[in-house]
Amino acid sequence: MEKQINLNERILKRIQNELIPLKKQEIEAKRLWVLGYKKYVSATAALNARQEKGLTTDIKKDGTINLTVKKLWDTTRGWGQKSEELTKHRDAAREAMKNKEEEIYTQEKLLAKILHEYQIQLEKTDGIVDKVFMLNDGVVAALQNMDKFLVSDVFTHLHEKATQKQIENSTLTNKIVIMTNSINIMDVGKVQEASALIDAFVNRVNPKKETQPQDEIVSLLLDLVKELLDVRIRVKAGPGLSRFLAIDLNEQKFPELKNAQQLLASATNYSRSGLYVRLFTRATKDDKWQPVRQS
Repeated sequence: MEKQINLNERILKRIQNELIPLKKQEIEAKRLWVLGYKKYVSATAALNARQEKGLTTDIKKDGTINLTVKKLWDTTRGWGQKSEELTKHRDAAREAMKNKEEEIYTQEKLLAKILHEYQIQLEKTDGIVDKVFMLNDGVVAALQNMDKFLVSDVFTHLHEKATQKQIENSTLTNKIVIMTNSINIMDVGKVQEASALIDAFVNRVNPKKETQPQDEIVSLLLDLVKELLDVRIRVKAGPGLSRFLAIDLNEQKFPELKNAQQLLASATNYSRSGLYVRLFTRATKDDKWQPVRQS
């Protein structure tokens, strides 16, 4: 719409500029008419004065032309035709001015309509933008208040080492489930040391590197070594580790494995990566829980 406004403004400016010379023509025609009329009146008065004084008012007398009288008569006799011509020029300029002013008026109305529509569009767009920002501010404020309340009044219900906690209202129709993302992070240095001990044990009991050892413990340890030897920066505790740590080993017979167990047990650290809630609702306590939409 801005292009349309610019186009119509240029059209209006062009028409307004076209009106300027027409006004000058009308002014010039009036000026010439007034000047001619003054000369006509002056010439008429001069002829009357000559007549009153007994001076000749004849252009030619005794074969001689009186240039002064001739000029006076030329002025008075030619005024009628000259007045008519100047009046036509003036009227033509006025007519052209009238038409041009009508064009300007029409163009101004069109431009005013476009500008009005554009203003409405701007106000509508501004309203949309303002409302979105207002609603977003409300959402942000609500989320901030929600986060503060969760930290101060909700997350405190979850035990330090627990991973989940449910809180229900008295009618058993609304439920908050507090949850946490958790992970067991292991010390890389200790894992590498334990891997070396396990590897030493495997080399001792399975020197030929059998593809499928018959002993279940040896097979478990081989899988565990593969898991632990993938260490780069940190190790996640997997199910293989839990099984290995649960084995009751004789320190006299399996010194490498017993030491490895102790290292891996001390290398494990429990870590929470974040707390959050899930909301559920139901019409009555006998209905199934339905998840509530959350932003």
